[in-house]
Amino acid sequence: MKSTQMKTTRTLAVVAMLAMLAGCSILPKREDFAIHTAVTHATPDPAWPQVRVQLVIARPTAERMLADPRIVVRPSPDELQVYHGATWAESPPEMVQRSLLQLLEDSGRLKGVATRGGGLSGDYELAMDIRRFDSDYAGGATPNAVVEIGARLVSKDGSVVAFRVFRADAAASSTAVPAVVQAFQQALAKDSQGIAGWALGAMARR
Repeated sequence: MKSTQMKTTRTLAVVAMLAMLAGCSILPKREDFAIHTAVTHATPDPAWPQVRVQLVIARPTAERMLADPRIVVRPSPDELQVYHGATWAESPPEMVQRSLLQLLEDSGRLKGVATRGGGLSGDYELAMDIRRFDSDYAGGATPNAVVEIGARLVSKDGSVVAFRVFRADAAASSTAVPAVVQAFQQALAKDSQGIAGWALGAMARR
C-alpha cells in the first residue's frame, strides 16, 4: 500500500513538472511581424533624352530616423512614431537608390549607370538627401505617404550642375500597414520618375 502511494506521488510530481515546462517554454512567443518594400518598377518615359554619359548614383543621406528600416508615421505635425510589427526590408536610402538604379537601367538612356562602388567611372554623380519618408495623417482619418528628396547632379570636377527638390504624396486607402505601404510605393515611383527625367534632361543640356 505504501509502495503504491509513493508511485502515485512520483507520477503526480512528473505530471506537474511537465505542465510547468509546457507553460514556461524557453522559446519566445510568436508575434506577427511583417517586412515590406516600397520599391516598384517605375516606368521610363519614352520622351526622355538619350545621353551618352555614365552616371553614378550615390547612397542618399537622411536623418537618423529616416535612415532606419522602421516605417515612420506622423500622427501630428510635431510628432514622429513608428509602426509596430512592421519594418522595411531595406532602409529608405537603400530603397531610393535602388529604385533610381532600376529605373535608369530599364530606360536604356545612358551609356552606363551604377551605384557608387559599382566599378563605374562616372561622368556625373547623382547625390540625394531624403527629407521626408513618412506616413502623414495631417489631421485626416487616413494618412498620405510623403516622399521628399533633394537631388543634386554633380559633374566630375565636383561642381553642382543642377539641384531640385522632388516631393510626391500618395493617399493610403486605409490605416492598415499594407495600404500605407502601397501608398509609399506610388509616391516613391513618382519621385523616381521625376528625378530620373530631370537628371537626364540636365545632362542632355550640357
